[in-house]
Amino acid sequence: MQEFMYTKETAEAANDNFEFEVNQFLRNWIFEHEGETLLRFEQTLEEYLSNNALRDFFLHSVHPLKQLLQQKTISCHLGRGVSEVYFNPTTGDPLFASTEQRIYNLAHRMDSEKMHIPFRSLHPCKQTEAGDNSDISTYPAESEQIRYNSGNHFTSRPANGNVFDENSKRCSAKSGGSLNVIFKRGFLEDRLQDVKELIIASQQAGEKELQFFVICSRHSPEEGHFGTSLVIMDPKSPHFPLRVLVCDTLLKGLPQHPRWWNHFVAEYSNVFGNAIGEILEDLSHPLQKVNIKGDDPFRHDWDCPYYVTSMTDALADLILRDPVLMLTGGLHEIHNEMKKLMQDYYMPNLTLKDRQDIKYINSLKRWNSGQVLIKELISDITRNSSYEV
Repeated sequence: MQEFMYTKETAEAANDNFEFEVNQFLRNWIFEHEGETLLRFEQTLEEYLSNNALRDFFLHSVHPLKQLLQQKTISCHLGRGVSEVYFNPTTGDPLFASTEQRIYNLAHRMDSEKMHIPFRSLHPCKQTEAGDNSDISTYPAESEQIRYNSGNHFTSRPANGNVFDENSKRCSAKSGGSLNVIFKRGFLEDRLQDVKELIIASQQAGEKELQFFVICSRHSPEEGHFGTSLVIMDPKSPHFPLRVLVCDTLLKGLPQHPRWWNHFVAEYSNVFGNAIGEILEDLSHPLQKVNIKGDDPFRHDWDCPYYVTSMTDALADLILRDPVLMLTGGLHEIHNEMKKLMQDYYMPNLTLKDRQDIKYINSLKRWNSGQVLIKELISDITRNSSYEV
């Protein structure tokens, strides 16, 4: 895999230009809203711009991020492609301008999914009042979890709902005919109830063909990890599946089950009865590195949404291509056919890619998830020509 070629010097120059543009924007905003600068106090204009002006702007604006994105130079920088970003070779963190980081952090604190650009902000408890990233030495000493847990680095931050919705939209588009991709928020038991209702409805509608349900969801309220399932149903027998394949993402020694296998069994049993445990088959892909206490936080792997999406895509594509294989094929054969389609994570010889290469690929996906949301916000502004600042 090639390293990112964008140089640190080029990124710093782009960041300096961005700082200038935001500074000019805020100067104009201050001039037009002098009576609303609640956080200025006795500060000079330059001190206010350095410390509190951006936070004041966010506090007083209905759609602060959209207002910023209406400025072409600002929107071009925030929405830039991954090829125009310098990533720290050790931590994988993008090199942000200080004001850019503040924008992402303050947008996160606005508590709106549409304001929360995936992976680019710290949790509010890890921010300063102005919106900067707090130094880890300032975290509460008694809170080891806050000090150590994931979220301190771009490559180790959990995904938010925007990422799930983005992947859901793309995968769900493959539904059609006998293929049903159920990629929805909630938990596995909820989605299995959906399957039961859909297959009963198809029976009542006179459907004769087998129905293939690819499910992407969190396991359960007790275990929120993501997983994928394939449930094959016959409309003539809508109360029990013909075949069930379940896919987890954690690194494990095959053929041992993933450590929360019991959650798969429990959720399926709640919907189809205890006998379902006899036909559950483990089709897991050992992609996600288990976090080990003592690892540097930037080494933590919270990319299960991308692994699960890759498995969901592979299952859907195999059903469209060879439904007989999915109904009667052996686990080893299906597993290898999935690997052929999961080229982000497997080599042509079907061996797992090097961990650094997987991390690189996921960094691309993380950046692109944020870029997708920013472009959607810009498109929304463009569509709404009557939008008022």
